[in-house]
Amino acid sequence: MMSMQVRTVGAYLWSLAQGTLVLGTLLAIAGEGGGGHWSFQVTPFVSWVMLSWLVCYPILRKTYRRLYQQNNQEMASYKKRSLDLQHQDMANSHQGYRWSPNGVSTNPWEYNLANTQSTDEILNPIYIFCVHQWITFLLLMFGPLLVLGVWLVKGIKWVVKPK
Repeated sequence: MMSMQVRTVGAYLWSLAQGTLVLGTLLAIAGEGGGGHWSFQVTPFVSWVMLSWLVCYPILRKTYRRLYQQNNQEMASYKKRSLDLQHQDMANSHQGYRWSPNGVSTNPWEYNLANTQSTDEILNPIYIFCVHQWITFLLLMFGPLLVLGVWLVKGIKWVVKPK
């Protein structure tokens, strides 16, 4: 019983930690700096963002979990796709080369030139990180509205039960 409560509090705190980068950015936008210090007024925007982060974000993060699982391994840049098509064309049209068997074509200089290299392995994690931050931004900005919508849908489903 105690372990379940500790796990729930841990999951709540972990969800809050995952939203701190976007929360900090939003509060920095709302803040005012000058004279070597940083301050911000408690405005309706700041209240909205803090309410959304403290109450709504952990609920929405759990509800929309599938949005954060977009690790698409098939995502490839145009350069990578072009290079793969070139390899396929070379293998299909290769015949009778002296130093390689039929159906196999190699280019030892291919990965030494800048115009044939692909940076997919570097850019994909950065792209996925940016998408996750954008999703977090949207959940923080529209958190209370989305939670009300989720509760409304659940309430309607509870009232109108299928027979």
